[in-house]
Amino acid sequence: MIDNGHRNFVYAARSRMLKLRYICRLFAKELVLKNFVGIPPEQLLERLLERSLYTEENLR
Repeated sequence: MIDNGHRNFVYAARSRMLKLRYICRLFAKELVLKNFVGIPPEQLLERLLERSLYTEENLR
């Protein structure tokens, strides 16, 4: 669920591309949280970074 009142969303809503990237990052966050339960926080961050980079690379 996207909170359109959240300050990050409000900031990202300034442009279409920023908003799309923001939504992709939220999606990546949800994927990581659901699929990598129980792994250490630093590994979660690595997975999140991987997913975010892959997604953004494929937006073009």
